[in-house]
Amino acid sequence: MKQTLTFFTAGLLMLLAFTSKAQDTNDKDDETKVKLKPYVGLSMGISYALRDFAKADYSNNKSGFGNKGVTFQLDGAYYLHRNFGIGYTFSYQDQSNFSYDDDLILSQGYTTDFKADQGTVSADKRYRSFNLLVGPQYTFVWRSLSFDVRASAGAIKSQTSPVLTITVTGVDAQTGSITQESSKGYAFAYGGSAAIRFDMGAGWGLSLKGNYVNSSGYNVTTTGRTLNVGRLVTKQPITEGQIVFGLYKAF
Repeated sequence: MKQTLTFFTAGLLMLLAFTSKAQDTNDKDDETKVKLKPYVGLSMGISYALRDFAKADYSNNKSGFGNKGVTFQLDGAYYLHRNFGIGYTFSYQDQSNFSYDDDLILSQGYTTDFKADQGTVSADKRYRSFNLLVGPQYTFVWRSLSFDVRASAGAIKSQTSPVLTITVTGVDAQTGSITQESSKGYAFAYGGSAAIRFDMGAGWGLSLKGNYVNSSGYNVTTTGRTLNVGRLVTKQPITEGQIVFGLYKAF
């Protein structure tokens, strides 16, 4: 929560600074300024796992073993006063499958912790999620270019997360396989973005945008454990960095 408040405080101070700078013009300039048109766009690009979400560390229960994947996004803004408005992003992310090395790291870790003759981990499904983020946006305009800066908050909805099936042999106290179940949970998220939009005329344009999304994560359930040793994930933090390119329409 402290990190969240710090983020929004910084975002609001930045937006106030932008607003003050925009108002520091002569009267003639003020008379020519008009409220920007709302816009909506579609884009796609790459979603990178960051921080704990990207780590492949068996001993860190927050490590997500997340990989680079694809994202599709619906993005737009409605302007309330001149260059200041409310922006929104609805996105879908797919962070790809666990790699062979990821499975091997986990297998070796469980083998050691359970003091097993052998441990194997097989992964099914992958990190797939929806994000909905809304927040204040300020836009600079220079000729045919618009520069958008936004702070936002909202939610992550997990569609699937990896199902891990852990099997150890030679351990009498662990009578069957252990399963880390796929999650379909929700989690609070916050982030920020910066974009460049190029106006091609008639309200149509191209956009290039960078997003940062962070969340303490959704709950994860594990079943089948009869011996309380080894890695146990109860919540998966999510941090994503995204770069997307797309087409937008202003109205």
